[in-house]
Amino acid sequence: MFFTIWEMIVRPGISLKNYLQGKRKPYFKPFAFLLTLSTVYFLIAELTDQSTWLGDFYTGWMSGASDFNQENNAEKVLAWFVNNYRFSTLFLLPVYSFASFLSFRNFGYNYLEHIVINCYITGQQSLFYTFCILGEAFFRNEIFERLTIIFSIGYTIWVFWFLFNQAKPAGRIFRTFLTYILYFLFGGLLLFAAMAIITLSQKF
Repeated sequence: MFFTIWEMIVRPGISLKNYLQGKRKPYFKPFAFLLTLSTVYFLIAELTDQSTWLGDFYTGWMSGASDFNQENNAEKVLAWFVNNYRFSTLFLLPVYSFASFLSFRNFGYNYLEHIVINCYITGQQSLFYTFCILGEAFFRNEIFERLTIIFSIGYTIWVFWFLFNQAKPAGRIFRTFLTYILYFLFGGLLLFAAMAIITLSQKF
């Protein structure tokens, strides 16, 4: 575990290429890596009475909805995601991986390989989130909440920068941000689909 964490910090591109090329023995398995670190993040958030990034998103959504006097089934969907963080991570992983696959579709990795890549990225991000909520709990400074976003996007750029080093620098950054744009687009579509299903189920 610690070797994989270190490798994903100092040389993520080489480490991911090694794993995808079959040199897997030194590395922690991708799904186990993701589940372990996301579970640690969730437990630390609970113990320190801090909210996860999904919890912050839920709070912001509900605040905005109340300002416009809007109540809908989005609350039920988002509440489920907040209360089931590990399952939410696994559910959102294929969505994010599809976004990165489309953004970097001409770089030699298939969709399943993008899932593996993003298991390691998301697991490592959970570790960063853990340090940020600990910092916020001990120092009572909201700057740590902002750092989660900076670390998340910055680390993704760091990994994709080295993993897709055959692309031009500007192209790597553009495709990384395109990944996030597609991710939020697909996530929004899934949210509305879930809301529609709940609405229809309530009528029968």
